[in-house]
Amino acid sequence: MSTRTPAEILGQPLTINKLTLKNRVILGPMAVLQPTEDGRPSDQSIAFLARRAKGGAGAVFVGGSVATARAFRESPFSPNIRYDDDAFIPDLTRLVDEVHATGTGVAVFAQLFPAFGRMGVPRDGHGISSASPKSVDMGGFGLPDNVYIPGGRITPLPNEATVEEIKELEQAVVDAARRAKAAGFDGIEIAAHMCYFYSSFLSPLANFRTDEYGGSVENRARALKDAVAAVRLEIGPDVALGLRLSANDHVPGGQGPDGFAAVTAEIAKAGLDFVALTDGNYESMKDNVTSESGKMLREGEPQAFRAALGPQVALFVSSTPDPAQAAAAIEDGTIDATMLARQLLADPDYPNKVIEGRQAEIVWCDHANSCMRRLILQVPVQCHLNPEMGRESPSSKRSNAGQNLFIWAAGNPLLMAIADKAARAAQKRKAR
Repeated sequence: MSTRTPAEILGQPLTINKLTLKNRVILGPMAVLQPTEDGRPSDQSIAFLARRAKGGAGAVFVGGSVATARAFRESPFSPNIRYDDDAFIPDLTRLVDEVHATGTGVAVFAQLFPAFGRMGVPRDGHGISSASPKSVDMGGFGLPDNVYIPGGRITPLPNEATVEEIKELEQAVVDAARRAKAAGFDGIEIAAHMCYFYSSFLSPLANFRTDEYGGSVENRARALKDAVAAVRLEIGPDVALGLRLSANDHVPGGQGPDGFAAVTAEIAKAGLDFVALTDGNYESMKDNVTSESGKMLREGEPQAFRAALGPQVALFVSSTPDPAQAAAAIEDGTIDATMLARQLLADPDYPNKVIEGRQAEIVWCDHANSCMRRLILQVPVQCHLNPEMGRESPSSKRSNAGQNLFIWAAGNPLLMAIADKAARAAQKRKAR
């Protein structure tokens, strides 16, 4: 039995391909960066990431970003940071350079979205597409604490993606990866989680195709395996390349961790260095945005991936802010790093406090999820436990009193029960 402390375990370096992270605590990607309306990193984007770098994160992932003009158009959250044109390279370079300039030794990763799939929003006469035509019943199998959708919400039905469309998006991801490498990012992650475009191919829940992209494990892996292989060829063998995906659908008829792990093992053959695991999807949001630390570990999800992928592919697990839980999973070889989101909104100094043995000073996320309500309702994201969050730059956008009141009301169970009853009554009247 190890005698090392959580501080010692989480503070040890991690090498991924040719890249060495200084520790095992990673800031996960979130759409909270307030980019400019035309899709460039703002001063607030950079200040937010630099603050987490100064707080001790071994790596920061740039979230809320898109690889294609199509994804920028159909995104449910806007605006987004763009990688779809060479014109954005100078701004992306500025982001990377300024975060590196913190002198913290932090690694900066780009996250690439080709399209939003079942979660896309049809705009400007354009439709949306997915592996198969299947809508999302938002939170149909449970919502996170303090998050409500009065009357529920079912997304528009997507079209079945054509083979030509799949290959066009593959090339767009390759082009975006080239731009990310040119901008100096230390690593690249392809997004294939939740109910987004690539995720729709991985599980029989959303993929009932009968062509070469549906059915068997090999076929369901094909779109992503081809994309990973093409990106690897473009960026070369030495750049850290990974994949973000959900480990478990958590819905009836969905796929569990063994199934996702099998598909991922097939994709990994194309050249993956790491896999970042999230849980659930937009239909099972209570599992994706959980209030329980270590839920994925308790349910055996990373363990299934480790068995399928072996030790050569690094595994990051989300939603495990308890340092002892994360450290134990690293120590026994189940995972390689802990990736946090909401906890690093509440306390950007969490990594330093853990690694320096100052756990008593940590400001713990209370899972009130006001940050998530803000994101869903397109209000500047802040954290009620951290007044600095969302205001790291003097130029940041701030919510006003009316918006703050609305966010409070959207998290009030009594008011939301009334709103839900009214919304469902209106739906019944409309259906008559």
